[in-house]
Amino acid sequence: MGEEEFKCGGFKVKGNRVEINRNLASRTFDELGPADVYGLENCMRCGICSYTCPFWLVTKRPIDVPAWRTYEINKIYSMFYTGYGIVARYLRLRRISNKEFMRWTDSAYNCTACGACTETSPMEIPNWYTAILMRRILHYSGFNYETAEKLAKNTKELGNALGISNWKEMASKVGFQVDKKGSEYLYIPSPLEIQDMEILQSIASIFSKMKISVTVSSAVSDPGYYAYLVGDFETARSVFVKVLEEAKRLEVKKIITTDGTSYFWLRWQGPKSSGVKLPIPVEHLTQTVYEKYKQGSIKLSKADVKGPTSVHYSEFLSRLGGVEEPVREILRLTAPQFIEPRDSPSSHKLYTCTHHLELISEKKEIVKRAREYVINQLSRWGSKNVIVFDPNCKLSLGNAIADKQANFDVTYFTIILERGIKI
Repeated sequence: MGEEEFKCGGFKVKGNRVEINRNLASRTFDELGPADVYGLENCMRCGICSYTCPFWLVTKRPIDVPAWRTYEINKIYSMFYTGYGIVARYLRLRRISNKEFMRWTDSAYNCTACGACTETSPMEIPNWYTAILMRRILHYSGFNYETAEKLAKNTKELGNALGISNWKEMASKVGFQVDKKGSEYLYIPSPLEIQDMEILQSIASIFSKMKISVTVSSAVSDPGYYAYLVGDFETARSVFVKVLEEAKRLEVKKIITTDGTSYFWLRWQGPKSSGVKLPIPVEHLTQTVYEKYKQGSIKLSKADVKGPTSVHYSEFLSRLGGVEEPVREILRLTAPQFIEPRDSPSSHKLYTCTHHLELISEKKEIVKRAREYVINQLSRWGSKNVIVFDPNCKLSLGNAIADKQANFDVTYFTIILERGIKI
């Protein structure tokens, strides 16, 4: 960049120097808890985390070792929040170079935030989280990808990341009651689910079969996690708060979601990021169905879908969200000729798909290459139909099929449940 200078978002890049002001640092780290600080301060940079990362396995670049991102974020943290770092900053012993910073955009998005690196880290370092913090800095400093910024802008200005404008009409068309007060559940959809009318119809049908009262809000068509995953925490937090406001306005008892990432965001990361205590329970549909099944309210039988079947678990639902048993038991009961992975849904031995990165067009080529690890694993199991629990996973595997990387079908779990639930 020579002597060209950029001043935006608290960054000043000139020559080989990157200057960061305290305002940017405080905004970047405003949601850190004790476990996050532990992770930043105690990463040994041993690199073991890289062996479960499909991006590093593809590129073998140092900047794609998950711990590299943690170390880079730790530089900023230590320069403002540790005694040694503050002194080192004034003495110019600790800094971020222009060369390092210009590699951040590429590195930050070579991560699906699946959490496998944390599972394999000897110190359980949340390297997936530091990738999100890195995107936060890119967002504020003006160096984020254009398509990433569009997702955030759509969420802020149009209410959802994909810019869908007719949510109320689509919800009514498949049978949802819109803005009905006093229902038991408020259903929060994913924009990708809204785009697929078959999925949306199956969700409405499941609620009807289980005879539970559900409403949707005309004001909420996105849980907010896309904005979070591209670094716009403020927009994501505002959507999360809006969800809670709508739940209160509509006088519901619980929030329910069918999207694995949405569950993780609404149940765990949203409350943490916003600092707002969750006032009512959040459930994933598999938890609701499993409880009804155990109570004897419904029966589950093999669904009429193509077999043999296998599964690609949602890491956000299992590894990061903590929901395992309902998913496995439901599949055993409803998936025909089910080939069950030996490892638990949270295991780092199960590869991540490329998830939300499918929406970042600048990453198209590396995303296609990184997909191959999960595709090869799923193909080895010999199933003809892979069941998924997250619309981002469905998008990823669907793109793999379109790119002729896979020769199996992909079925969303709500289709299985709709056909497998018996009263």
